[in-house]
Amino acid sequence: MKRKSVSGSNIIRIPGGFLKRFIKALRTNYFLRVSIIMMFSLVGASLAFLFYLQTQYLQYLIENSTQTDKVLLNTEESTIRRNIDNVIQVGAKLSLNADLIESATALKDDPDDTLSKLTLRHELEQTFKESGGELINVLIMTADGNILFQKNRVIGNLTGTEAYWNRNNEQLLENLSSKLIDQLKQNTVPKCVWTTEPNQFIFHAQEASVYTCRNMINIAFSLPGNTSTDQVDSILVLSFELSSVSAFFSQITGMSNNYTDTYITDQSGNLLYAPESGMIGMKLENVAPEGKYRIVSTEIDKTGWNLNIALDVERLNGIIRMRYRKGVTVLLLAILLISAVQFIMTRRALSPIRSIQKAMNSVRKGVWKTRIEIRGEDEIWKLAENYNEMADALEEWKEKNARQNEEQIQAVRKTAEAQMHALESQINAHFLCNTLNAINMSAAEQGNEEVSVMLRKLSDIMRYAYSSSTGAVTLGDEVNWVTQYLALQKFRLMDRFDYRVEFPDQYLEWPCCKLFLQPFVENSIRHGFVEKEKGCFISVTGRMGKDGRMEILIEDNGCGMSAEQSRAVQEKLSAAAFIHMEGTGIGLENVAARLRIFYGNKLEIQFWTEEGKGTRFLLELPLPHTFLQDDAEDE
Repeated sequence: MKRKSVSGSNIIRIPGGFLKRFIKALRTNYFLRVSIIMMFSLVGASLAFLFYLQTQYLQYLIENSTQTDKVLLNTEESTIRRNIDNVIQVGAKLSLNADLIESATALKDDPDDTLSKLTLRHELEQTFKESGGELINVLIMTADGNILFQKNRVIGNLTGTEAYWNRNNEQLLENLSSKLIDQLKQNTVPKCVWTTEPNQFIFHAQEASVYTCRNMINIAFSLPGNTSTDQVDSILVLSFELSSVSAFFSQITGMSNNYTDTYITDQSGNLLYAPESGMIGMKLENVAPEGKYRIVSTEIDKTGWNLNIALDVERLNGIIRMRYRKGVTVLLLAILLISAVQFIMTRRALSPIRSIQKAMNSVRKGVWKTRIEIRGEDEIWKLAENYNEMADALEEWKEKNARQNEEQIQAVRKTAEAQMHALESQINAHFLCNTLNAINMSAAEQGNEEVSVMLRKLSDIMRYAYSSSTGAVTLGDEVNWVTQYLALQKFRLMDRFDYRVEFPDQYLEWPCCKLFLQPFVENSIRHGFVEKEKGCFISVTGRMGKDGRMEILIEDNGCGMSAEQSRAVQEKLSAAAFIHMEGTGIGLENVAARLRIFYGNKLEIQFWTEEGKGTRFLLELPLPHTFLQDDAEDE
């Protein structure tokens, strides 16, 4: 069966090429690896930090809220206690009001006494004005619990079931009266009793369709009779509302961000006040179970109530988790943004590196003049700039090395030519030396000793100078030769100068260059003494210097050199000056070059001169390596 051909447009391609390129980039791109590692490290560290912060923040909020709630509870408890004390003072004052006592006694005898009721209404209205807004209702009743008179602060006299005290709560009045009479018999202080029942007062009136007073407290005082102060004819009951509690609950709810609830409980833990009316009468432990809530409580003095603030830990933790998720989302978005910026910056950073790599490949192929175009001032472009400087230095070194190789080739060629000239002149040297010896013998036979000595010295000098040896000679041979050379020059110049040559005997076997002292003493004779007829002096001395070197000092008291001449000589003696001479002449430039070839970089030549005072050369010669090897073999 033949297969149908499938066009390329219908083929589903798996993006494996992208994955391969990505893996290859990871292996070869250092910046990409570092960026990915940093991104994952940042994500991990940030998530760990946020988780830690979430836990610590929850604990902090719990502790902080607990401390704040304790302060608020203590403050509210003090406020309630002051309100209660204020009502007690009002009640104590009313219980001693003679008009009120007289009117209450009259009503007891005649419940329909209009004058007494008017008097009581006037006294109580004045009391409402002086006591503030806490006092809600005032009741006067007999000792056995019968209501004589009551007045409401907001609306006025109420009767029937609309009144705060009515037939529905007569039993409460009887209990309150009994408690007061028992306390008076025990003669305890304060001489009043209170109750929290009924807890609220709800009534209808024209001024207010529905009027509700919660958190009611009822305080009972005895009104003494006309015949005896110990006799209780009637009882005064003040009913007031703890309005600050409602404000306190609103304040707590507003501060808590909906994770704190407030409750009032009685001695048994039953709810007297709760956020929802359906909770009234329930146990606090059922509404706010331990573990889920953290409860802070304080007792309201003289009431037996407890103020409770319940912190919903689970609800608080849920709020924090929601914020944590938002924080993680913001963090991930920030990391993605940072990663995108880092990717762009990495590509820009890799641009000069790619340019450097391309330039290095060109240099590897032999294109030494390849340079990188600098397009920035950051550290990476500084690296490219350093590459350009390195390439310039390498090209300069290559050219310098080529010049040095050419110079060394020329030096070898000149040396070979000099050796050839020495071989060619050797026959003439032998002929001249033999002729001088014959003349010396003739002078000696004729008794002319001075001429004989000079001829012998000249013969030795020529034989040493024209000998075929081009390698190292001993320092003793060189010192002996320069001594004879100075003697002949002194004879030739008719004693215009004197000289001194001193070297320690133990160093006369040191190897050295041939004829390296002659250019220095010749410089003193030819140039230093040109303007002086007598009193000239040349000193050539040797001594052991620092680091095992031989120090040779050549100095004269001639006319010295000018600044221009001094610079010229200094250039010839410097390491930068090499053999650039014509012919086979021997001068300072030549001897400096030969000494550097013989001793290497450890050779030092120092030069001082002062016009009119003389010139001084100090040669610091290291011991040649071959000499050290010979000494080691001898030992």
